[in-house]
Amino acid sequence: MARCIAVDAMGGDHAPHEIVAGALAAARGNPDIQLLLVGAASALEALLPHPMPQNVQVVHASEVIGMAEAPIPAVRGKPNSS
Repeated sequence: MARCIAVDAMGGDHAPHEIVAGALAAARGNPDIQLLLVGAASALEALLPHPMPQNVQVVHASEVIGMAEAPIPAVRGKPNSS
């Protein structure tokens, strides 16, 4: 049974570039996992190789929660966030 891991590609230091790079390394090293990169599809797709590894999928999220936002109101107010 394949494992599925979802990654918030828009969060963290140097996101999304470093998050995508790390996720791709993990996907290439672990072909038995399904990796979901969640975030702004246009930003993520610009960083992905063509063709993409078969075990990587982009899941579009139209909103991003910023680091300075209060967590509970941000999650409640941005249901389409990564």
